[in-house]
Amino acid sequence: MLQVITPTGDRPEAWKLCQLWMARQDYAGPVAWHVVDDGRQPMPADFARDGYALHMHRLEPMAGNSQARNLLHLLDKINPRFPVVCWEDDDHYAPDWLETCERELRDCELIGERHTRYFNVATGRGREMTNRAHASLCATAMRGRALDVFRDILRKHSTRLDMELWRRCPGRLLDSHKVVGIKGLPGRGGIGVGHRGTFGEPMRLRDWIGSDAEAYGHG
Repeated sequence: MLQVITPTGDRPEAWKLCQLWMARQDYAGPVAWHVVDDGRQPMPADFARDGYALHMHRLEPMAGNSQARNLLHLLDKINPRFPVVCWEDDDHYAPDWLETCERELRDCELIGERHTRYFNVATGRGREMTNRAHASLCATAMRGRALDVFRDILRKHSTRLDMELWRRCPGRLLDSHKVVGIKGLPGRGGIGVGHRGTFGEPMRLRDWIGSDAEAYGHG
């Protein structure tokens, strides 16, 4: 079984696409998808797929960045015997991402993609990052000791969670480019560099994700 954890809140358009990318995953095994919603208004959840169980958890909104709190809450809900995939609510995932995570985690406790790709749909600008020693959290999956380390990091840190995890835990970095960090969608803003209006260079999202770019208004 795979377990997927997703914090969300006040991002209805992103959440709608998030459910779409999950529904079309190739992975045929059972999935427990745990989502924590700390928005001002609860997000509607109409996701349904055989073998994939959606568990919605509600937390009160808080001032500032709630990511660490929300992820720690989700780790308290999962079964530590099974792998965990971090799946962010506003990002794009290729149909075989969960399948890739399950395969790579068979003999490794931490996996992820290096050279993260970010694209801002509001500005039409993107960039492939130069991260060689760590994966962004949106493209990270783990099991075993890595889960314990991640839990400890969430208790002590509020930012740079992914960098701290990869600093403390050996893992396998992939060049698969199956995840794109999407920035600039309507709703609650993010904190990463990709959300800045001057980030990146003009480019076509279609070059990275094909016809899925149309879902973001980029044909």
